[in-house]
Amino acid sequence: MSAAPAYGEDKGGSAGPGEPEYGHDPASGGIFSSDYKRHDDLKEMLDTNKDSLKLEAMKRIVAMIARGKNASDLFPAVVKNVACKNIEVKKLVYVYLVRYAEEQQDLALLSISTFQRGLKMLRMMVASNVNQLKPWVESPG
Repeated sequence: MSAAPAYGEDKGGSAGPGEPEYGHDPASGGIFSSDYKRHDDLKEMLDTNKDSLKLEAMKRIVAMIARGKNASDLFPAVVKNVACKNIEVKKLVYVYLVRYAEEQQDLALLSISTFQRGLKMLRMMVASNVNQLKPWVESPG
């Protein structure tokens, strides 16, 4: 007579010794490894030239933070996107920075030049918009 495994003992598909366990995390958008490479897909998305992929990655990261997951290892990849032209990505990057800048003070200090580049781009965008509006605002004299 064979005994059936107790509830919770047989999860099926468990990894062997030395192999990473896999699970499903809705915030990461797919299957991830529980080892240190679990955020590689998000890092790749943040490093692309496509704003849509960057936006999707930032949404996933902010969702992870909202659920209490640790996303501090993504700090360098996220900070690089401060200078992104997409305003939605930029807003989510600032949400991330508000959460992790205090924990990652050294990296935050090293990334000041990236912030300055982002502000310079914003300043140029505002200046170009002001120049376009000047003829409409100026009153006939």
